[in-house]
Amino acid sequence: DPGLADAPSFVAGHLLNTFALHTLGERSFAEMAKAWLAQAEAHAGRANERERALIHAAGRLCAGAWDAASVALDRVLADHPRDALALQTGHLMDFYRGDAANLRNRVSRVLPHWGRDVPGYSFVLGMHAFGLEEMNQYADAEETGRRALAIEPRDGWAVHAVTHVMEMQGRIAEGIDWLASRERDWAPDNGFAFHNFWHLALFRLDGGDVRGALALYD
Repeated sequence: DPGLADAPSFVAGHLLNTFALHTLGERSFAEMAKAWLAQAEAHAGRANERERALIHAAGRLCAGAWDAASVALDRVLADHPRDALALQTGHLMDFYRGDAANLRNRVSRVLPHWGRDVPGYSFVLGMHAFGLEEMNQYADAEETGRRALAIEPRDGWAVHAVTHVMEMQGRIAEGIDWLASRERDWAPDNGFAFHNFWHLALFRLDGGDVRGALALYD
C-alpha cells in the first residue's frame, strides 16, 4: 500500500492486492478484488508484457473462470518462472480446484530456475512438498518440506505439507508433536493457522482425544 501511494501506476502492486484478496476464498472480498483489478487495468497502457499477462489472468479469476486463469498463469510462468506471485496464485487455485497433478507439476516445471540463493526459494520448496504429498510421494514430500523449513521455519504451508504426510501415514503422536512443537512458527499472524489447528484437532480425534479436539475448537 505505501508503494501504491508513492506510485499509483504500479501495476504489479494493484495485481498483488487483486490476487491476494481473491485467493482468500471469501465472497466478501470479491468486489474489493475487482476494484484492485480495475486499478491495474486503468494503468495497463504503461504495463509491460508480463504485467499485461497477469492482468488477463486476474480478469479470468475475478470472472470465475478458474480453469482459464490457471492456464493463463502457466503462460506467465513459462516465460517468467521466478514470478512468485503467479506461482503462488496458481498453486492455490490448483489447491481449490483439487488438481493434484498440477499442484506438483506447476512447481516442478519452474523449480530448476530457483535455488537457495534466490529470495523466496524456501516457499517454493514448501509448495512443491505439498504437491508431492498430494500425488502420494510421501517420502519426497516430507524431505522437501523439512528442507523448506530448515531455511524458513515460519512457512506454515511447508508445515502443512509434512502434516499431511503424517496424517496419511497414520503417524498420530508424531503429528501432534510436529504441530504443537512448532506452533509459535505457524500460528501467530498467519491466515492459514486455522487450517493447521484443524489438522491438529484431527490428530487428537484420531488418537481418541475428543476433549483435546473440542478444546482446540473452543
